[in-house]
Amino acid sequence: MSEALQSFYDKYKVIDSTVNQQTDDMLSSKPSVSDVNAFRNKYSVNKRKEELEEDTVVDMGGTLKKKDFYKPQNLSKLRNYMISRKGVDYKTASDKDVVEDFVDHMRRFNTNIISTSGEVRHITNASEDDKRIAGDAYKLYDQLGNVFVNDGLLGAVDGVFDYIGAAVTDPTNYLGLLTGGIGKASALGLNEGAKQLVKRAAIEAGQKAIKSGATREAAQKASQEAAERMAQRLVEKGVKGSAAKKLKERVALREKENFLYNAKKQAQKEFITDRGKEGIRKSLYATTALDASFAVLNDYQIQNVMLDVGAQEEYSLLQTGFSSLLGAVGGGAQLVGGKFKGASGLSDVDLQLRKAKRNAELDADIEAATLVALPKGEVKRVSNHINKTLDSWESKWKRGDNLFQTQMMPSELLHDIMLGPDGKGGLAKVFSDNGMKLNKKLRVTDVMTNVLKQMPQAELQSISKRMQPLVGYTLGDTTTIAQELGDLIASKVRNGMQLGNVMSQTRKTIDAGVVHGQNAMANLVRNPQAKDAIEEEVAKATGKSKPARPFSYTQSVWRRLLVSSPATTALNIAGFSQFYLGQTMADVFTGSLNLTYGLALGGNFTKRGREALRVANVYKDIQAQKMRNLMDPYTTHDAYVDFLSQNKEVEKTLFETITGGIERSGKRFNLDPNNAWFKNTEAVTNAANRLTGVRVQDTFTKSQMFMTELDKFLRVKKQKSLKEVLNDGSIDLIDDSVVGSALDTTLKSVFSKNYTTDDQHLKLAAKFTESISNMPLLGTILPFGRFFNNVVATSYQWSVGGGVQLASAIAKKEKRNIETVEAFSRSLVGVTALGAAMRYDEERRQKQLGTFEIDTGGGTIVDARNTYPFSLWLAAGRALNLRRQGEQVPKEVLVQFGEQIAVGQLASDVQFGNDITAIFDTVFNQDIETSKKSIDAIAKFGGNYVAGFTRPLDAVNKLTGFITDTDAAKDKRRTDGGVELFTQNATKYFDNVIEAFTDKAETITGEELRVASRDGKIQDANPMAKLFGITIKPGRTATEKVYSMAQMQPWKASERSQIAAYDTVFNETLAPVLETATDKLLRDPDFINADLIGKRAMLKSTLTDVKGKVRNSLKKYSPPEKRILAIKRKASSHGNKELRTKALKVMRERFNFTGSVDDMGYSELQYFMDYIDYLKDIYE
Repeated sequence: MSEALQSFYDKYKVIDSTVNQQTDDMLSSKPSVSDVNAFRNKYSVNKRKEELEEDTVVDMGGTLKKKDFYKPQNLSKLRNYMISRKGVDYKTASDKDVVEDFVDHMRRFNTNIISTSGEVRHITNASEDDKRIAGDAYKLYDQLGNVFVNDGLLGAVDGVFDYIGAAVTDPTNYLGLLTGGIGKASALGLNEGAKQLVKRAAIEAGQKAIKSGATREAAQKASQEAAERMAQRLVEKGVKGSAAKKLKERVALREKENFLYNAKKQAQKEFITDRGKEGIRKSLYATTALDASFAVLNDYQIQNVMLDVGAQEEYSLLQTGFSSLLGAVGGGAQLVGGKFKGASGLSDVDLQLRKAKRNAELDADIEAATLVALPKGEVKRVSNHINKTLDSWESKWKRGDNLFQTQMMPSELLHDIMLGPDGKGGLAKVFSDNGMKLNKKLRVTDVMTNVLKQMPQAELQSISKRMQPLVGYTLGDTTTIAQELGDLIASKVRNGMQLGNVMSQTRKTIDAGVVHGQNAMANLVRNPQAKDAIEEEVAKATGKSKPARPFSYTQSVWRRLLVSSPATTALNIAGFSQFYLGQTMADVFTGSLNLTYGLALGGNFTKRGREALRVANVYKDIQAQKMRNLMDPYTTHDAYVDFLSQNKEVEKTLFETITGGIERSGKRFNLDPNNAWFKNTEAVTNAANRLTGVRVQDTFTKSQMFMTELDKFLRVKKQKSLKEVLNDGSIDLIDDSVVGSALDTTLKSVFSKNYTTDDQHLKLAAKFTESISNMPLLGTILPFGRFFNNVVATSYQWSVGGGVQLASAIAKKEKRNIETVEAFSRSLVGVTALGAAMRYDEERRQKQLGTFEIDTGGGTIVDARNTYPFSLWLAAGRALNLRRQGEQVPKEVLVQFGEQIAVGQLASDVQFGNDITAIFDTVFNQDIETSKKSIDAIAKFGGNYVAGFTRPLDAVNKLTGFITDTDAAKDKRRTDGGVELFTQNATKYFDNVIEAFTDKAETITGEELRVASRDGKIQDANPMAKLFGITIKPGRTATEKVYSMAQMQPWKASERSQIAAYDTVFNETLAPVLETATDKLLRDPDFINADLIGKRAMLKSTLTDVKGKVRNSLKKYSPPEKRILAIKRKASSHGNKELRTKALKVMRERFNFTGSVDDMGYSELQYFMDYIDYLKDIYE
């Protein structure tokens, strides 16, 4: 008897020997199965256990906490669901990861339409077993308490952050907010006719204000006061007589006109504002309605999923109603956002710029009035100087240096006349020697008018006769040039001509920062525009119009439509956002470098130290202004548009392309703008750009960067903010050095900078790239040449470029300038980003993620390969980490890195160009098999080209495919070639739409693709996410995971032979077998612990072994229709190409067989291979 039993007996005084014996018998005997079952049935053990499990697991009335999910019976259900939904990673994931990721996923599923759509896709394709698993998990989640009663404070915080993250990443919230901008116009009249009525009413309100007696009296009073102020200034300047009288009259009239203009504008503004109050209300309704509609759609999807898996018994209209109420987040956000209107401080920029320009013109008028007649002897000195300048230009003309004899004034000649070749002489020196210093505000017309009045008529005619053949201008024509002398003093143009506005390319080295800004203006704005002007003038002079370029125009339309997609718009925003963030970090670094430099120079105790500290403070303050601009986007946008309307040169440069350097219109192709075909094509193309968000995204991103950078460089170079400049009217400070620098950064931020000018030593390469891009047909090889150039340049500038620039400046002992410091800061940001990328890559490798795979939480993996420049750092981080750990960097990783710095893009585009090569191959190649492939390549190329024109339909097509479940990937190799291949490629952006309205047509829809790394059909895991440029990967299979761990591409596991039908059968058979084999690898410690070379070797060995078994199985045990495919596969690679060609030729001549291996039956295949063997024996 055991001690425990004896203790029991002793405690309860059990002494009966019979009982003792019975007890001993019971303990020593083994109960029978029937006894156990009888006991369970008697005491309802099974029933009580099931009831207990029901009470603790699926009782819909109970409330669970997150910690209850860790109970074995609950955790098992969650793990099974996460494996089914998110892939094999959750077989070995920790309990905590399973629970946390499940809760995170479900929160997103219930609040984020993208996540909801992904769940819909999963359940739609799920097996009945997977639906049951999902239903069990959903029921568990429904019992989970809300975040404020669940797991304490930290749990609440975690839950709140999850829901905020779900809202922030839901693009439909931003679609709702967009109505804030649309509402400004649409609320005033939802159709074009109503808009025109409102516009007319606003104009009438302005005209009524002008006619008002009180307004006219106030205008007259303002006019008199302005004349009195002018009189005081003229007295101070010593201007008297008729000149003073004319100036006073001109100022009085101008002030009166200005007052009336402002009154008109104010009245119109008040009218629009009053209508706008109603507009804001309607706009909020529109936003709320849009968000509520998406909320209803989201809830509808959620409830359908719940019904499908049995987690809900009937549809709840009440729940949908509440969802629509809760969906009004956009309206509330818009209302809150409206509170920030005006925060940027950039209101009424149009009026401020007009006022400042009028004041500048007034200053010039006063300066012109101060000019007095030169002494007679000095007039002769002027004539001698002009003749001497013409001597120099005449020698150039005779040598042929003057290539353009057009009606334009060479700016260098004008510079030499006014300032002398060295910038220190000319007419300016003559006036200066006579006590009349020429102010920078003086215009060329003022000086030349003064000079010509005093010059003898004979001398004037003599000089004009010399000038006419040289430059096509007389001396008298110079009186029409309104260029300010300040521009000539600061700038002397090396090349190009322009009338009325002499181009600027700096030659003055006062400050290298000024040089950078003015170079940017010359390279990006004036030189290209002058080239266009010269070509137009040459055409006028010769009577030959510029030839129309319809094929180039077609290529341009193709490009513009190819980027007309919400996905492209979203990726453009992502690219700009990264640049914007990087520029912010670079500004912080620049401020820190200036702070350190200033302190090293003595701080506030030295002049240079104080200046450095001031600049450091600018870079600190500009961050706050940047946030104000960002929070007040509409005012910032309006200020941007107003500024450009007053600066047409800059406007033309910023408006000629959209993000990525794509042409904004077809004006430059010399087509008749009145042609109906041209007008209709432009209307359709522009509509596609607008409807897909391309235009609005481009304008708003540019406005944010340009206005911030303009403000920053004003503060740095002119020591005034943009707001201060506008308020005090000192707009002359907004010169080329400021505008050029702001423009340069802005174009870089949207990857649209023109590098075909003399910049960063890229001129020749950039020209070559863009010339290919603009060639008809050939341009399809590299369609986005300017974007390509920007990617290469950006990769350089944000890595070693800034360091090289700084080192060069130090070596040349150049004066320190802010642009060089900024360039170095960008390199610092790049190095910092690279270090962060390496650390992030270590985390990702621990999760066995591929180079571009990102775990976004909840088990969701995103493919980030198209998120440049983020994707560049991912590739660089992976390559450097492998190298740092002493492992060989595989070719696949090097290719991925090359793709991101645009070299790979060129390589892949050249592969696209191989289709063009096939055209020539078809003409000259007599090989039947090769000729067939070439024809297929032509069909594929033609189809892809045609498809580019239909890209705007892609969003509708994806939605249709999602709804009808017809968007499985197609195997284009399974077509009959020719027309069918062309059709499938040409309709790829609207094939789901066609299939939704017609019966399935093989010529359009084709055969579904099969791959070795995943069983079944291949579909986007989340088509809704794809609409917005986000590629969410389906839950990883074991095969996909081991390929990621081995840094190999999963698609390489698939069979790809000459017989496409065989490959389909083979991959279908291979996928489940390979999945079993790779799952064993994941549980093999030798594989898990192996280095990269070891993993790759083991995976390749496994693949070879499994493929061999599958191949043998298909040969021996497949039905006849599959077995013949295996024979065709063997025949297609039997012998070498020459022997196969010879055998086909013999079969054609002897048996009149005109097909290929794919068309052969058993007898033809046998003869074909036997004949090849016969030839081999002969030749050997």
